[in-house]
Amino acid sequence: MTAELSIIVPPEKEKDDGFLRQEIIRALGKNGVQTGGHDMHPVLLKRSVDARRGKIKIFLKYRIYIDEVPPQGDSAPVPVWRHADSGKTVVIIGSGPAGLFGALRLLEHGIRPLIIERGEDCPARKRDIAAISTRGIVGTDSNYCFGAGGAGTFSDGKLYTRSTKRGDNSGILRI
Repeated sequence: MTAELSIIVPPEKEKDDGFLRQEIIRALGKNGVQTGGHDMHPVLLKRSVDARRGKIKIFLKYRIYIDEVPPQGDSAPVPVWRHADSGKTVVIIGSGPAGLFGALRLLEHGIRPLIIERGEDCPARKRDIAAISTRGIVGTDSNYCFGAGGAGTFSDGKLYTRSTKRGDNSGILRI
């Protein structure tokens, strides 16, 4: 028998196997599934973090195999890195999400990416953005638009996509 469930845990309990097992048993019980005396094999399907409103919570989604062994390959795949061919180089402009994932895909195919970023790294960019807010000084090369991580680095997180018309995002979420 299999069941899927989600639990919410504090960050300090995320690696505590005993605590996680009790939370899984509790969640299964709420769904009417009794686990007493049965072998239970949880497989993590998804992990996400909610850091809004100051209290950090970890959301964990599991597929639970009760008295069954999980089939091979049910967990998230481990990326396979190939040696990047120095004769093949692709130049990527910008270290935002598209640039970073583009570089990742190139590496997966053995092609060497070269990322060129106009802006600063995150610590310097944080100071530059503070200068915009406090002193009204906008740096031409380091601001909300330019710098490590792209425009989304200092976003409040409202803009995201899970639209099926853009393809399968699950592979990206497993990285």
